[in-house]
Amino acid sequence: MTTRDAAVARYYVVLLARSQRWLPPVLFYAIALAIDSAGGDSAADAFAYSAAFLLPVSAWLTRAILTTEPAEAAAITATVAGPVRARLAALCAATGYGLLCALVGAVVAAATGALPGSGSTLLTGLSTELVCVLLGTAAGVLSAPPLVPAAGWGVLLAGLLALGLLVARFSPAAMGIRALTTANGAAPHYPLAALPIALIVVAAAWAASTAAAVRHI
Repeated sequence: MTTRDAAVARYYVVLLARSQRWLPPVLFYAIALAIDSAGGDSAADAFAYSAAFLLPVSAWLTRAILTTEPAEAAAITATVAGPVRARLAALCAATGYGLLCALVGAVVAAATGALPGSGSTLLTGLSTELVCVLLGTAAGVLSAPPLVPAAGWGVLLAGLLALGLLVARFSPAAMGIRALTTANGAAPHYPLAALPIALIVVAAAWAASTAAAVRHI
């Protein structure tokens, strides 16, 4: 990432922060963590719970950051930075917000209780959170303009995609969550195929959205 790319990403980070559109998804995630931490789950279950909520929260944040900028300002940003770089910078900013939420979730999960097979539990939990953040950005970008201009349909699609990625048997998110929840006190083993599959899905979603944004200009 060049200095200009980093500057554009910082612009989107500040833009979302000032708009306060980050507040609803972050509050939603904080409430979910608070409810779970009061339940006394094991660390593995807490990581699974955190990761499951990270996916829709990341989708929410991604869609928020892609719809915060007014159309006129978005056109100027695309002209100055280039439409591809502007889009990717916005998605990197959204990913950063999701990873920050994941860090908080990991701290809460690790503090919940003992970590049986601590190294394996921590690795599986962090990897699952990472995958859920990435897949959340994919769900968010596929439900945001210009692919889905209407806000109502976009929110509905984001929710359906997030739910599908959580429950589909061969979804990378479901693989990681299943590894955590079926550990039964033993050290969970993270499925090695989950992260590469997630990266392929995310790359395809980002590419489709970026191509649509370029054509839309």
